[in-house]
Amino acid sequence: MKSKRIRSALCAITLVFSISVCAAAQSAQDWPQFLGSPQTPGIAAAKTPVNPSAAKLLWSIKHSTTSEYNGMKMESNACGTPIAVGNSLYLTLSSGTLLKLDAQTGKTLASASCKDIPPYNSQIACGDGKIFVPQQTSAGVRISAFDMNSLASVWQSDTIAYGSSAQQIASPIMYYGHKIYFGTYTQDPKTYAYNSGVYACLSAENGKTAWKHENAAAGYYWNGAAVVGSAIAVSDTAGNVSTYRLADGSPVSTVSAGGPVNSTPCYANGRIYVSVKSGYIYSVKANANGQIVAGTALKSAALGNNISSSPVVYNGRLYVAGGGYGAATPFSVLNAADLKTIYQIKGIQSQSSPLVTTAYATAANKNRVLIYVTKYGTADQNSVFSKDSSCVYVISDHEGQTKPSYETLFTPSAAQSCSQSLTCSADGTLFYYNDSGNLYAIGSKSAMPALKTGENASVWIASVILAGIALAFLLKTKITHKGADKR
Repeated sequence: MKSKRIRSALCAITLVFSISVCAAAQSAQDWPQFLGSPQTPGIAAAKTPVNPSAAKLLWSIKHSTTSEYNGMKMESNACGTPIAVGNSLYLTLSSGTLLKLDAQTGKTLASASCKDIPPYNSQIACGDGKIFVPQQTSAGVRISAFDMNSLASVWQSDTIAYGSSAQQIASPIMYYGHKIYFGTYTQDPKTYAYNSGVYACLSAENGKTAWKHENAAAGYYWNGAAVVGSAIAVSDTAGNVSTYRLADGSPVSTVSAGGPVNSTPCYANGRIYVSVKSGYIYSVKANANGQIVAGTALKSAALGNNISSSPVVYNGRLYVAGGGYGAATPFSVLNAADLKTIYQIKGIQSQSSPLVTTAYATAANKNRVLIYVTKYGTADQNSVFSKDSSCVYVISDHEGQTKPSYETLFTPSAAQSCSQSLTCSADGTLFYYNDSGNLYAIGSKSAMPALKTGENASVWIASVILAGIALAFLLKTKITHKGADKR
């Protein structure tokens, strides 16, 4: 009888921890594509490293290719932007490989051959158990899908072609509602003007084209999309912001932002926000059907001279980075309601789209958030980069704050330029690479190990409380049994 009761109590404890782990897994936030979630882009809820003393380098791996030109060997960046799903990290190498890594160690778990990966700006996505990888050839652009567990090939789409020149891809792939969305471009080799492009929607199940729009006047270079209710908002390199029905791609509205755009729109609080390349933010109202509301356009003051960072909006504040090659645009914090500048950080020049974590926000700290971007990098006349090039900054911001608060979170061992945005796993680890080809994983120093599936505070506390209850039940069982023995 005693053993049965003890076994019952132990089963209760096991059940408690099983429930806790399952709940943690269900509440874990993956980062399955550029900017994470298409409905809350750039927003994470993971407990990321809060400052340099709390941060540590978990691992770093160099992925690069070596080529030869006129007898001189040249090493170049070979990584695509990583995505984090569960305990795995996925990325492409321009040498023609898709990798699946253990996110905690960097160890390769699986790999697949995938030719014709773009040499730069390979933005993959995950959905429906598949990894979607962009490819480009002299014929145009296609997408290949791989099983996320084994990396076995699942399907390859038809080639997206338009016009006399081959289409290329630097647009992030967005997965949403069992479909994927992406844009292509052509570029004049002399003027660098974007001549044309195609924005396409494919079935995530089989890669068949659901719909596409051919653009004879502009392309989609770094131009992503935002979900606007039952529609999708897409920017192009001419500065047009267009909305299409998700279901069939039928056009809903189009408006001009007033200048070229090389970034992904953000939809928040009933408004579409885009960063315009020449240095300002444009915003316009749109309803849940994607209909843009006339007479609602807003334009910020000039923030600088170069913005390719995608804006992120949270709690009424807009965050956007600026800078890059030959530019010195500060990081900016704006009021999302009227686009008035709250403050700027002149010490940060970045092409990153901000990663904002809300994990530490409370009423007591005025909903403080932490924002992460990378430094683009600065080089001298001999092309030697400063030691802090491609470092990671952490910015602290809260309601009512009007002055900057930031510091350098991490400085990589290999100084180089970096136009990358950071990726965040459910346990708060940050991932990125710079143009040296080094991939870095930055975690937190912690006395308590994190669950591999990711966790949040409420789940952990609940598990401890429930475990205590189970333990009390076990002790009570022992006491009751002792009393029964005395009788």
